[in-house]
Amino acid sequence: MSRKKTVAVLFGGISVEHEVSLVSSRFVIENLDSSRFDVLPVFISKEGRWRRVSTDGRTGAQPRPQVPDSEIVPMLSGGSPGRFAEIAGERLGDVFSVDVIFPVLHGTFGEDGTVQGLADLMGVPCVGADVLGSSLCMDKTVSKMILRQSGVPVVDFLGFDRAEWERDSARVLSDVEDAVGFPCFVKSANLGSSVGVSRVDSRKDFAGAVESALGFSERVVAERAVPSPREIEVSVIGNRDPRASVPGELLLGGDFYDYDTKYRTGFCEFAIPCELDRRTRRRIEDLALASYSALRCSGMARVDFLVDGNTGSVFVSEINTIPGFTPASMYPKLWEASGLGVGEMLETLVSLAEEEHRTKSRLRTDFSE
Repeated sequence: MSRKKTVAVLFGGISVEHEVSLVSSRFVIENLDSSRFDVLPVFISKEGRWRRVSTDGRTGAQPRPQVPDSEIVPMLSGGSPGRFAEIAGERLGDVFSVDVIFPVLHGTFGEDGTVQGLADLMGVPCVGADVLGSSLCMDKTVSKMILRQSGVPVVDFLGFDRAEWERDSARVLSDVEDAVGFPCFVKSANLGSSVGVSRVDSRKDFAGAVESALGFSERVVAERAVPSPREIEVSVIGNRDPRASVPGELLLGGDFYDYDTKYRTGFCEFAIPCELDRRTRRRIEDLALASYSALRCSGMARVDFLVDGNTGSVFVSEINTIPGFTPASMYPKLWEASGLGVGEMLETLVSLAEEEHRTKSRLRTDFSE
């Protein structure tokens, strides 16, 4: 009988999406096949402290981040470079004796390439996109620029940073009016879960929306609001030969799919698969794979679309390289509807991480003859 693989599931994190990660991680931990995997839950606090979390024996390993200090083992703590070297030399090799890292870290310091880079330095396979794919998808302005240059349709947009806004807010407003117009959505450029997002219907509300977004990010993007939009999502899985799930639609009860709708009120229904004519469905699936490739994704991602309710035009909204795994999340729902069960999906993601790691390990890292 082959040895069970140890999977370190990272959750929590230094992010405004910390609480969402807690829910997503429970889903992943509870659904990893205990006959094939030993799960090591690793909680990262909002202060950046890493701790191996104790488990109970009811349904396999379960994260319990609010446990007493006596039940947790410190793993990694921020500080000076010397302190990091000391911890890395004395402890990191032991506590990270794992086969695969599975980051369930939404947003900053987890979905943006930082953890992926750490995994590369440690020589451990990591589920999901690598450093490049993660960082490209995390920045809404950069990702839209690449998609547009790759022939993938995106809505009109304009990105700017804090320095530009503080230097000449009137010019930024004028540029947004010219390039995007109103109504538009103002967003933090590197957050998910609809954090830091505001709908702006006129120029008088623009400054307040920008200040709100800058509270979460140094960069902001303004995007044209699509008329009567249908919000469609597609899950993608794979490395060099990815496949797309059936498309699903969010049936909203409000103006847009904001944080409260996603995680608090639950006032949203799903249509999986959704009603689309054959041509539009094929186009959406093709664009999902094209976007995945253009932004150098691997492992998994969820591609979000907006369909103009008046013209039927299709636009790629964004790509999430660590999609939600909460009870309300579309990524696993779409795969189940496509015939890929949760356990098999998670096992596939682990296998894809190992495959990508083997591919990279074949590359030379020296120039000796």
